Amino acid sequence: MSLDGHVRQKRIELGKVVLNKYRIYLDLRFWVLLRDVELGKNKEQGLKQLLSMLKHLVDNEKCICPISESVFIEVMKQSDPITRLATSKLIDRLSKGVSLIIHPQRISQELCNAVYSQAGADDIYPIDVLVWIKLSYVLGETHPHETPFGAEEELVVQKSFFDHMWDISLAEMMGYLDFESWDQSNWQETADSLNAGNKEHENGLKSFKQIYRTEFEGGLSLFKDELIALLKEVDKAGYKDFEKEAENLTKNERFSKFSKSVRTLHIGACCHAAVRWDQKRQLTGNDLLDFHHAEAAIGYCNLFLTEKPLKTLVSQRHLELTSDYPCTVVSTAKDGLEALTNVYG
Repeated sequence: MSLDGHVRQKRIELGKVVLNKYRIYLDLRFWVLLRDVELGKNKEQGLKQLLSMLKHLVDNEKCICPISESVFIEVMKQSDPITRLATSKLIDRLSKGVSLIIHPQRISQELCNAVYSQAGADDIYPIDVLVWIKLSYVLGETHPHETPFGAEEELVVQKSFFDHMWDISLAEMMGYLDFESWDQSNWQETADSLNAGNKEHENGLKSFKQIYRTEFEGGLSLFKDELIALLKEVDKAGYKDFEKEAENLTKNERFSKFSKSVRTLHIGACCHAAVRWDQKRQLTGNDLLDFHHAEAAIGYCNLFLTEKPLKTLVSQRHLELTSDYPCTVVSTAKDGLEALTNVYG
């Protein structure tokens, strides 16, 4: 088996396990709150009950609390090594070592599934199975290459290395990382640049749908070459013509169906469009990280615990996110407990 085939097989096996669990996504605020409960620094009763219930459900294989690279990046920003390690250990306990694949790779997989699905392919794995990886690969996969071995021996080394890394915990990874030289992205600088661009084009804003489409197509343009290659693959494979499926749909309906199937791009475009539509609001660096949390949680999890402003934003009726995706969004430990109680009694 090739290295790609080996990796894909492991990821599919993991995805099938994850898909059978109730998935809970915690933003960094809730990871920190629960970590402080674990350390005895926070005595708030609701948080203590929430942590206890999460541990019980995870230990009994009913739930899982996966992370994304956005959570990982924020954990890396914590300057105190003691609390950073404590956060990592709690993530290991509740996530069972599971993360979503990195943002660009997730969009690429969504595009692949969307194109093949709309072309009529019925032999593809559901996207919900294909987006999971272990924590050691939260920032993407790396493999040994240009080794002194021959091709066959190098393949064995690559597979063995992958299998070894597959089970490494986040807490163990902390011991290998050089935090002094860790290169942190300047999210506020990016937000300022986007605000300037939004300001320049604000006079042309006519409707939320127009802004959303601009945001979605802007994100999609970054994957133009991949999309063209996918369409050529579909055509070469002899799947049915796209127009056949679209006979009974209007142009806008076809776009809506496609865009919502590319979940990460769609949810992100909705969040950005909501901020642009509210012309009194400016993007912040924290907003950009929050939007990444929303993409991961709403797209692939059943329950999302986050801050109230983000809950308010993603719950706006015209975004339709809460109706398009089966994810409950809450901003308090009490509401989180209530949501879990409604599911498990």
